[in-house]
Amino acid sequence: MAGPALGSWLAPAGGWGLAYVSRWLSRAEADFAALGVPGIVGGGLVVRLWGRSDGRWGEPIAQGHLGQEMADELPGIVRVAAVAWALFLVWRMRRVPR
Repeated sequence: MAGPALGSWLAPAGGWGLAYVSRWLSRAEADFAALGVPGIVGGGLVVRLWGRSDGRWGEPIAQGHLGQEMADELPGIVRVAAVAWALFLVWRMRRVPR
C-alpha cells in the first residue's frame, strides 16, 4: 500500500508479481489479483477516455491528443489499480482456512 502513496512504480509491479506466483492464493485468485484487478482498472481508463473523446462527460479531448491524455492519466490509474489490488488481497486474507 506504500507504493501508491509514494508514487513508486516498482512496488505495485513487484506486488503483482508476488501475487501471481503466490502459493497462498488459488490459481484463479492469483490470476485475478495479478491480471484481473489491474485489467479492470485499465478498462475503466479506456472507457473514461472514450467518453471524453466523444464529449459524453468531461472536457472533450482535442484531436490528436489522446496519447498525451493517456500518459497524463496513467500514474493515477496505476495508483488506483494498486489500491484496488491491495483491498482484494486484504479481503482474501480474511477468509477462514480450510
